[in-house]
Amino acid sequence: MQPDNKRGNPHDFSAAFRSAPRCSIGTVQHILSTWSVLMSRTVMSNAIRRAAIAAAVASALALTACGGGGSGNTVNDKPGVALFTSAGSATSVTAGSVAEFSIGGGEQKFVSYSASSSDTKVATVVVDGTKLKITGASAGETIVTVTDSAGGNVKITVKVPGDALGKLAVNAPAEVTLTPGLSSQYRITGGAGPYSVAVSNPNVVAAAAANGVVSVTAANPGSATVVVFDAAGGSTKFDVTVTGAGFGVALYTTAPESLRMVGKTSSEFTVSGGTGPYVVTTSDSMVATGSVNGNKLTIAASSFGRALLNLRDATGTLLVVNVTVAGDVPVQLYSTAPSNVTLNAGSTPTFQIEGGTAPYIASTSNSEVAQASIVGGNQLQIKGITAGVADIVVFDRIGSSFKVAATVGGGTGAVPLYSTAPESITVGIGAEPTYKIAGGAAPYAVTSSHVAVATVTQTANTFSVKGVAAGRATVAIRDANGTAVNIVVEVR
Repeated sequence: MQPDNKRGNPHDFSAAFRSAPRCSIGTVQHILSTWSVLMSRTVMSNAIRRAAIAAAVASALALTACGGGGSGNTVNDKPGVALFTSAGSATSVTAGSVAEFSIGGGEQKFVSYSASSSDTKVATVVVDGTKLKITGASAGETIVTVTDSAGGNVKITVKVPGDALGKLAVNAPAEVTLTPGLSSQYRITGGAGPYSVAVSNPNVVAAAAANGVVSVTAANPGSATVVVFDAAGGSTKFDVTVTGAGFGVALYTTAPESLRMVGKTSSEFTVSGGTGPYVVTTSDSMVATGSVNGNKLTIAASSFGRALLNLRDATGTLLVVNVTVAGDVPVQLYSTAPSNVTLNAGSTPTFQIEGGTAPYIASTSNSEVAQASIVGGNQLQIKGITAGVADIVVFDRIGSSFKVAATVGGGTGAVPLYSTAPESITVGIGAEPTYKIAGGAAPYAVTSSHVAVATVTQTANTFSVKGVAAGRATVAIRDANGTAVNIVVEVR
């Protein structure tokens, strides 16, 4: 058989291969068709045989040229079906483990698959034929893109949880104090590496993380916060104070020289300069106290009054903060004792002390007639000695006082009627304070002059006043002899 030169040599495989697009289904089909014709010949010349062998080699090369991602070619049973994976649109893989999924679909009869990860620090991918293998590396999230040889692709959101790695932590104390030029290193644990560091004030300290260790180097006096981050977005922080030793920075604090505080509150201020560590003392711990933690000065108010807080550095340099503590609505010092008390020698009536600022002290103008003492911290006890007159004065800690004129007779007499309520009280709507009744002659009776404003409830020798509506009422306390004690009640 002679070749027909007009039509071209059908055994010229190289020409046929060049005429078809490379890495296409048409190329492969053309090669296979030529191979079939050649092999069907019963008689082959050496030239034809060489052409047949060349066709086989070219077929293999063509098929290899169509592969992708090292997966090799796969026969797609249903070409035209959209590319898909069994992983769906999102999946989760733990760090160090491998998850395997299947790949299918695509537009071509002969198809190859490949895959890539947007962040190989989080997860890596490998395609083996129709198998997709995802390996978790470290905590975080990445996008895996699976692509077929026709250009179709699907995306999978892969999350690698960080719980198994433990919580990010640094073994530095909450407050680190350094002097300029010194460095400290602290171990980083948990989280997902690699780690990074940020500093709030680079003029004060420099910090870097490497090999699971954060290094902090002091530069200039001041304070800064060091924040350590992991690859999954977790963070932890600690504060660094650089003292001013050797740099001529004087001891200072952001607390004012005169500080006014209200009630039992506390305030924080900064201490810096001088030479750490710092200490603080108080002239009156019952009014206010101070404490220093690193470069933070905390001043806590306790009760009404004044106190001097003395702040010193390691060289003895002193700063003084004058603290005045007041109340939102200070309660005036008062007592259930009437301004004039008549008692007999040998009797010892006791009265309640309220308001002001404890502790209280009591004095007498004439100890031969009457003596006074504080019992139980807030009770005034007057003891009649001999007939006469004496003035009893009670003081609180900040100097407020009240006076009781005591007249002592020769016999033994009863204690006058009184209650633990002051002469006037303020009650909120719905509030219901309770007071005691003593002295005089039982039984007692308690009434309100205006029940639409305040009502009273009595039980033996106690009574309570309940605020009903804004206004003013008078509560009258009477004993069996008709003696009365009146209390003005204002409801707000």
